[in-house]
Amino acid sequence: MHKGNTFSRLMRHKAAPLLIILVLLIIVTMLISSGIFDGRPFSALFTRGFMSSGNLLNIFYKLAVQSFMLCGIACILIGGNIDLSIAGAAGISSMVFAWLCQNTKIHWVLLVVIVIVLAAIPGFINTFLVNKLLFPPFIATIGMSTIYAGLCNVMSTGNNIDISRVDFLNFGKINVGGFLPLTFIIAAVAMIVYQFVLSRTTLGRSIFMCGGNPVAARLSGLKPNRMRMFLFVNNSILAAIGGILYSAQIKRATPTGLVSSGFDFRVISASILGGVSFMGGSGSIGGAFIALMLLNVFENMLNVLGIQPYWILFASGALMVVALIVDYIGAEIRRKALLVASVSGD
Repeated sequence: MHKGNTFSRLMRHKAAPLLIILVLLIIVTMLISSGIFDGRPFSALFTRGFMSSGNLLNIFYKLAVQSFMLCGIACILIGGNIDLSIAGAAGISSMVFAWLCQNTKIHWVLLVVIVIVLAAIPGFINTFLVNKLLFPPFIATIGMSTIYAGLCNVMSTGNNIDISRVDFLNFGKINVGGFLPLTFIIAAVAMIVYQFVLSRTTLGRSIFMCGGNPVAARLSGLKPNRMRMFLFVNNSILAAIGGILYSAQIKRATPTGLVSSGFDFRVISASILGGVSFMGGSGSIGGAFIALMLLNVFENMLNVLGIQPYWILFASGALMVVALIVDYIGAEIRRKALLVASVSGD
């Protein structure tokens, strides 16, 4: 009975249809890319095309970077805010890390700690613009994103900064079983921790309350402005970690690499598609990650099958628009239900 209830709850989750689509997409891609329809042995299903170790490593490398960003952006959306500066913050952090690697002899682990501490600065700047100057989060963060992108070019005079720290680069290459990077395992642990915090702790409930009803949160003793500061700083730090991991993968820091990669748009799309409300107050890391997997597998499928990759931009945009429409309809239904309940109570 308990197992049945668990399965029923899982199927009622917003991300359940996405999970089904993801599984079907993986199966179809495996079948087509393996070449078994062209006479190759059945074993090729698990060794060629989509399931080749090189291709799986490529998927999980990207997911490692994006998953850290996902944790931050999902939390900030649930808290009723938005941060469009994550790619810029990640980019400037990776540039600072690479510059320190070139110009100091400090161990790379300590450099990572230094950059993470410095990464809190963009979060404080965003908080100041929103809390003190009362800028809308959308306007404030998109403006700061442009500033960070400009600083990246100023720091490097528009050039890449190569990273020659062999021990750091080797850390970025460690994998388990030939297809699962250690960096992704670390990112998966981070997602589990953040999901636990959101669903099982007072801090998590406070984030949901501030995002769902900031007026009620303030009346109950919470401080939405202080929560906003925590969310912006947390988001900037996680973006910096993603930027450093990205540098480890490509062995350099690029002034435009993270911005042009579209990782920020990807994680925002995945969050909303996975059930995180753009209006705040609902969502989960698990659902957002399933959507992130779906977007990455779809992009990879296009590459494996030789289809023009720009279709992923069209599909991501279309999925995000659909998710926003569904989110808006759901919010309106909940608002009307609360209104009816309050009238009935009177």
